[in-house]
Amino acid sequence: MTELPGVYVGRLPDVRMSFQLLGLHARKVDSRWTYPSHEHPMYEIHWVVEGEMDMVINGRKYRQSRGDLLFIHPGMTHSCTRAGSQGFTYFSVHFSVDDTSFCKELNRCKEFYYPSDSPLVQGLSPSLSTLYRLAAEHLRSPLPTSKQMKVHAAVFELLGSLVGQLSETATVARSKKESLAQQIAEQIEDSVKYILLHGEIRENERTWIQDIAKSVHMSPSQVNRIFKQIYGKAPRKFMSETLLNEAQRLLLQTDLGIDHIAMILGYKTNSHFSRQFKRWTGMAPSEYRNQVQQQPLAYEPDQ
Repeated sequence: MTELPGVYVGRLPDVRMSFQLLGLHARKVDSRWTYPSHEHPMYEIHWVVEGEMDMVINGRKYRQSRGDLLFIHPGMTHSCTRAGSQGFTYFSVHFSVDDTSFCKELNRCKEFYYPSDSPLVQGLSPSLSTLYRLAAEHLRSPLPTSKQMKVHAAVFELLGSLVGQLSETATVARSKKESLAQQIAEQIEDSVKYILLHGEIRENERTWIQDIAKSVHMSPSQVNRIFKQIYGKAPRKFMSETLLNEAQRLLLQTDLGIDHIAMILGYKTNSHFSRQFKRWTGMAPSEYRNQVQQQPLAYEPDQ
C-alpha cells in the first residue's frame, strides 16, 4: 500500500481478534429455582438485575443482590443453590476470546464477586443494560440488522471496559513469569493455527510440550508449572479449550459436515473427533449443534 504524504499525529495498532458469545440471555425465575453444579470452557459475567440469589463457585458461596456481578473464569465449577423469596432476574454473558494478551488481563485478577457500587460494575453497567434491553426486544421480535450491530457495539464496549477495570484493580504485578507464560500461550496458538491450516494434529502431547520448553530454555515441568500459575490451567487444557472453541464455532456458524470439521481440526477419523468432543462437552457434535441452535432465548418480561 502506498503511503500518502504527510505527518502522522496519531496512529492505532491493527486489530486482529476473534471472540465467541454463547448463551447470552436474560432470565426471570421464581423462589424455587436452582441450577446444578457445572463448568464450561468460557468466561461468564453473571449480573443480577432484580432480587437476590446464592451462587457457589469452587466451593465458596457468594450472595448476589440487585446490581451485584460475578465474573466466573473457564473451568470453575459453579451452581445456583438458592433464590430469594421473590425469585430473581439475572443477565448472563458467556464468551471466549482468542487473544493471549486479552486473556492474560482477564486472568490477572483473582476476585470473582463485585458489588453493585464497585468501580467494575459501575463501568460495565451501561453496556450490560444495553444488552439486557436488546435481549428483551429480541424475544418480542427478531432484531433487525441495525439492532444486531448495536449488540456487537455493546459487546465490544463491554469487553473493553471489563479489561480496563480488571487491569486497574488487579493486585498482581507484571513479572518475568507472565512474559514467559505469554510466550508459551502464543506458541500453543501457533500450533493450533498449524493444525487448522494443514489438517494435522500431533498425537504425542509430550513432543510439542518439549518443543515449547526447548524454545524458552526451560524444562517441560517448568513450562507446565509457570503456565498454570499465570493462566490457571495446564498448557494441555489451554490447547484443548482453543480447539474446542474452534470446533464449537465451526458447528454453530457453518453448515460443514461433522466429517469435514473433524478433518479441519486434524482428526484422522470422525469417530476420534466425536469421542474427544463428547469428552469435552458431554454430548456428541451433532447433538451439540442441534441443541444449541434450537435453544430459545431465555427471557421472561415482567408481568
